[in-house]
Amino acid sequence: MTKTPLAERLTGIIGPAVSTLGVELWGVEFASAGSRMVVRVYIDAPAVAESTESTRVGEGEAELDGGAQRTGVIPGVTIAACAQVSRHLGAVLEAEDAVPGAYVLEVSSPGLERRFFSPGQLEAYLGRTVDVRLHQPQDSRRHLRGILAEAGPDFLVVDEVGVRTRVAWEHVKTAHLVHEFPGASA
Repeated sequence: MTKTPLAERLTGIIGPAVSTLGVELWGVEFASAGSRMVVRVYIDAPAVAESTESTRVGEGEAELDGGAQRTGVIPGVTIAACAQVSRHLGAVLEAEDAVPGAYVLEVSSPGLERRFFSPGQLEAYLGRTVDVRLHQPQDSRRHLRGILAEAGPDFLVVDEVGVRTRVAWEHVKTAHLVHEFPGASA
């Protein structure tokens, strides 16, 4: 999966900007809405260290878990955090004149069926079901859906009921997690 020059530039600007608010940049994508470009920014909560004390949220920091005690779990990204990041990024992107023309900025969490923007994001999801679309057919197929068996710096391996397919990341058009509800039958 290759990034456009605009995506590379925005990632370089947005990543440091959102980290100052206590969240991590998960990815950036573009869409169109009439004559305007839509810039979608996905943010995620960083892994929280094991702690039994509440962490005080200072001015200018995003409150990710409503002030609840942190117990080693990853808190979700709240609507309030997305709104705060959106306001902050709006100012940063305007100051940098980073996006050409009119655009709409959307900020959200990656969600349960998160899209993967880099191979480094995959390792935490080994053993989970993924859906992968390819730019060009590989073994006469453009679509893989199975268990993420391996992930490396430039590849992933999908296991479809015992058949393992290794895919170079550069051939991936899109890849996302498939959420499976506990107790749901296939």
